[in-house]
Amino acid sequence: MLTDLKIRNLKPKNREYGVADSNSLQIRVTPKGVKKWRYRYRFNQKASSISLGKYPAVSLSEARKQREIYQKCLFDGINPKLYKDNLKQTLKKKITFREALDQWFDVHKDEFAERTAMKQIRAFELHIFPYIGNKLVVDLKPLDMLNVFREIDSQGKSETLKKVKGWCSRVFRDCVVSGIIDNDPTRDLPSDSFKKRKSKHYATVTAPSDIMDLLNTISKYKEIGTYEVHQALNLGAYLLLRPSELTDLLWEEVDFKNKIIRIGKGRMKSSNPHLVPMSSQVLAQFEEIKEYGLSEKYVFPSSINRNASINSESLRMALRRLGIPKEKFTPHGFRHMASTRLHELGYNTDVIESQLAHKIRGVRGVYNQAQYLEDRKVMMEDWSNYLDSLLTE
Repeated sequence: MLTDLKIRNLKPKNREYGVADSNSLQIRVTPKGVKKWRYRYRFNQKASSISLGKYPAVSLSEARKQREIYQKCLFDGINPKLYKDNLKQTLKKKITFREALDQWFDVHKDEFAERTAMKQIRAFELHIFPYIGNKLVVDLKPLDMLNVFREIDSQGKSETLKKVKGWCSRVFRDCVVSGIIDNDPTRDLPSDSFKKRKSKHYATVTAPSDIMDLLNTISKYKEIGTYEVHQALNLGAYLLLRPSELTDLLWEEVDFKNKIIRIGKGRMKSSNPHLVPMSSQVLAQFEEIKEYGLSEKYVFPSSINRNASINSESLRMALRRLGIPKEKFTPHGFRHMASTRLHELGYNTDVIESQLAHKIRGVRGVYNQAQYLEDRKVMMEDWSNYLDSLLTE
């Protein structure tokens, strides 16, 4: 059977040739290196074949899904070619871009945290739907998409452009699989059509002396601010969570017995659940907070409303009250601070990235999440000891 690696490694020859997958699905490679899917079948004792699109616009898994649909047609006594032609003509006449996105989102919504998904939908309502939302997908051309994207780019919203462009491409590729269109109109848009994205860097400190000063400054917040914000700010250096993941932490996510925090996928940026090992120091701090009995639900409840948590803005305001300017440090800076120092201290990059819940592509990423928990437990214990050693200097 085929794999993505095998397909990518297929080289063009003097003549077009095919490589079989399974159940009559094969990929054809032209002398120019174009790779296209074909499904071969027999209907009424006559051999025939049908195109499923080009790779990688149509992935291996998508091609297999199409093959299963056409196999069912054969089982029901329907010619797959006739089925595809009828479906294509019907869909071409009816589906708008907005409808196509809605259909795609219904299938894929579980891949995204609710907060992320709603923010993305809002971006489409502002920047995409007013221009092409009611246009038929089949009528949309690369120039249409280029004009829409350039409007976003002109507003300096490079991050919005990146995410919206990615979702549009996925919607169009889904339409390719469905036979509505032949190609993704965003696929060949040149990258130099848009302004160069500026990397977003969060202000942080990385030198040991600066980290020591930061921790000592944070310790003073208990004299001027609330207990909840002080504890969250202090633990931010030890847990390395994103600000909202930290401030919204639930007691049900804290496993005291196994010394681990289990954050559900709905609260994570990647929409995947995340495990956070607790060091001895962190465990002791959580036990102290629990003893206070401030809230049954939230670890860091609001001092105004115990049924709500503090938020990341509370952490930013606390840093400013301590005299730490935004150019020097932000709540997100704890993660960058730790990443830099842990690399300098010799820890494995994959272990660090896994701890930060950064997406690692491919099989290696799956392996890291599954196998590196024990390594992360050791690293996080060492990290807590390292921070404590700076405080005692």
